[in-house]
Parts: sequence; structure tokens; C-alpha cells
Amino acid sequence: MIILGRHNDKSIKDVLSDYIASNNKVAKGFYTAQIEEIWKSEMGPVIANYTSRIYFKDGVLKIYITSAPLKRELLMGKEKIIGIINEALKKEVVTIVEVY
Repeated sequence: MIILGRHNDKSIKDVLSDYIASNNKVAKGFYTAQIEEIWKSEMGPVIANYTSRIYFKDGVLKIYITSAPLKRELLMGKEKIIGIINEALKKEVVTIVEVY
């Protein structure tokens, strides 16, 4: 049966954004995957190779680094990392960066 005259004013992007925003488990996985891709592209292959794991939850981005000198350098640039990630996401998602 076809129903005429009905409009859906929301785009698919808006519907998905609403769904992600309303479901914390989905949002965590979605943003983690995006942040991992941003990390690789923005930080470059050298830093990505020294990154053993990235974990994101509730605005906190935890980055696990296998090089002590690189870890120290990243600790000093936490605000810059927050800016790079949030700018790429076009949304203020990351509020704290912890480097391990």
C-alpha cells in the first residue's frame, strides 16, 4: 500500500546523528572509530606506529604510546591534540587527553 502526502523532513544524516546522540554505546564505538582514523591521518605514520591503542569514553581520549620520548612530547601537546581531533570531527567531543 502506498501512502501519498507524507513527508519526512529529516535527512538520513540527521536521523543517524540523533540515533548516535541518544545511544551511548553506539556513540562510543562510532567516535572511537572516527578518532582512530583521524589519529592516523593527522599524526602521520611515525606516531601512528608508536601508538598501541586508542580508547575513547565520555569525552576522555586515552592514547597508549610505546615510545617514552614521544609520550613526553604528546603530554605537552594535549590541548593541541584536543583541537585537532575536535576540528576533524566538527564537534566538541574530546575534552580530556590522557597519554600512557
